[in-house]
Amino acid sequence: MVFCDLVGSTALSTQLDPEDLREVIQAYQSTCTEVIQGYEGHIAQHLGDVLLVYFGYPTAHEDDAQRAVRTSLEMIAALRHLNPSLPHPLQVRLGIHTGLVVVGEIGSSAKREVLALGETPNNAPNKN
Repeated sequence: MVFCDLVGSTALSTQLDPEDLREVIQAYQSTCTEVIQGYEGHIAQHLGDVLLVYFGYPTAHEDDAQRAVRTSLEMIAALRHLNPSLPHPLQVRLGIHTGLVVVGEIGSSAKREVLALGETPNNAPNKN
């Protein structure tokens, strides 16, 4: 799984008008989504400027770990060229972790999500 976080989004929110910030976030998400789909990753969640991406779900591949790494590297490259009008290029902080998980539906009748549960999802976002 890959945990992708936009670096400096809080600072960006103080520098841009809210509509412009929305456009930047949408462009970031769209750019990342295109790369993720190219490697058959599955975006499990959009959490503001964070993307949680599964590889091996719903379809497993022998090289899912490599797909996660390649996706991450391509997202970094694609975002460098995304918005030249910004004071600096968009950057992401990435966490990649592999391991066994159980994927299932959780939540309440008001909101249900399909999430991976286990040690792996807890380790992917760690930036230590």
